[in-house]
Amino acid sequence: MTALRVSQATGIARTTIYRHWPEREDLLRETVAMDEPDSHIALTGNTRADLIAMLGHMAEQVGKRRSARMMAVAFERAGYRGRAGGPHREMVRKRMEPLRKIVESGIAQGDLAATLDADAAVAQLAGPAFFRAVLMRQKVTADFVADTVDAFMAAHSA
Repeated sequence: MTALRVSQATGIARTTIYRHWPEREDLLRETVAMDEPDSHIALTGNTRADLIAMLGHMAEQVGKRRSARMMAVAFERAGYRGRAGGPHREMVRKRMEPLRKIVESGIAQGDLAATLDADAAVAQLAGPAFFRAVLMRQKVTADFVADTVDAFMAAHSA
């Protein structure tokens, strides 16, 4: 993502873009913030059901073209020195927060082991769907999501 490309795509002068976003990372951070996914799904309080619903919803969001392009830009910029890792980390944190809350709730309810690290749990849950959708470019089916959650629950039940 560059000011030139944004200028070409929008017709806004590069000087205007630079005035509002002097650093490329600032432009990326604000663009990522504009692409917040809708994570509002009805939770039931049932850890397994809520994990399946949220993970399925998240996989659906990743499959959308705009969301996939935003992630690709953020991941590409995350490899550079400077502040670019900030937008990447912020995007991942915000997108994973609803899943993390379900894991924390499952721990509090006694459905998941009290010693479970919530961040590691989120990685274990989201990783397979992300791998399948983004790297393999395959559809994340409802059965795949349920199997992922069931394997996770079997490994980490209290």
